[in-house]
Amino acid sequence: MDWISIGKITKTHGLRGELKFYPPMDETWISGIKQARLSFKNPLEDFAYYNIQSIRGKDRPFIIKFQGVDSIEIASNLVGQVLYISRDKFPDLPENEYYWFQVEGLKVYDGVGHYHGDIEEIIRTGSNDVYVVRDGKREFLLPMIDSVVKTIDLEARKLIFHPLEGLLEDTSV
Repeated sequence: MDWISIGKITKTHGLRGELKFYPPMDETWISGIKQARLSFKNPLEDFAYYNIQSIRGKDRPFIIKFQGVDSIEIASNLVGQVLYISRDKFPDLPENEYYWFQVEGLKVYDGVGHYHGDIEEIIRTGSNDVYVVRDGKREFLLPMIDSVVKTIDLEARKLIFHPLEGLLEDTSV
């Protein structure tokens, strides 16, 4: 079973056991999660299950409350841990939409097969996501729009794009 990180607990919030929780993306469905694994390092070996009493907030950070965590003293023991849920708990997405963990790490090629790097980061903008592509020496920003991104093949772990004029200017890191 695959365990996907859905955010990190950064600090306590108030005196009644609530915590600040930063998911990697603003995903509204996260508020419906009922159980998660918490771990400092390895969700497969060193973890604990927690039932989630509530998650609230419209934007990051969210405020999360676990059942049985009713004081700042108990909550402070959870600071720094990462929340994981099973991949099968993620809601299905419409066709041609992807979760961040599916896109990060994809190999990026242009239409003639030249490799340009891997997607290492996703920047959310108001209109579309922008993928940060790096190959160790260079970096460029790839807008997730139909005229640029031609195909995403999750099984082959690659993305093929059409390089618009100015997209691949010299951007050494």
